[in-house]
Amino acid sequence: MPAIETLTLRRQRETGRATFLLHWRDPTKVATAAGIYGLIPAGEFQPSSVASWDTKNDFDLWRNMVREYSEELLGEPERDGSQGVPIQYDEWPFYGSLEKARSQSKVNAYCLGIGLDTLTLTATLLTAVVIDDDVFDDIFGNTVQINAEGALVTAIESTSVSEGVPFTEETVKRMLTSEPMASPGACILARSWQFRDHILSR
Repeated sequence: MPAIETLTLRRQRETGRATFLLHWRDPTKVATAAGIYGLIPAGEFQPSSVASWDTKNDFDLWRNMVREYSEELLGEPERDGSQGVPIQYDEWPFYGSLEKARSQSKVNAYCLGIGLDTLTLTATLLTAVVIDDDVFDDIFGNTVQINAEGALVTAIESTSVSEGVPFTEETVKRMLTSEPMASPGACILARSWQFRDHILSR
């Protein structure tokens, strides 16, 4: 089963500069990739339940990513299909807000490719999502600092956990060369920086 890991970029509309969300995986909470940094959200590409209707309803990269956003950033319970009915995405306010912003090009999602771990042969879908700051603050203004797998990391000068860390050459280089970082996240960060002019353009 492939995983999905996403670089979430908060783009400042006035300046074009961006910050990104970074996640530290708490060794007391996770069984794999403990004590290292990763991007957020991240999870398995899977339906929300084993019910036959969810095989079709959830076979969608974006829907999977939105479910992970709600769980890992907003602290909402996992939508695991335990209610016995498919998720009505069009009636879910959180999903609707992101879809509206996508239609206005205030949220842009990119698939950068598929990475294959050379040791475990685990495949990861490498993705990036760019969100304009006004939309980001409206939707993710109440981002949790601690979640079920670890903690979000912020820059010293940040006033909110949702501001993340600067998406700059200095930060990217430090994360790729000096900090313990999972390989999928490192790959996404490197490729996103390489193509930053394209993904951050409006």
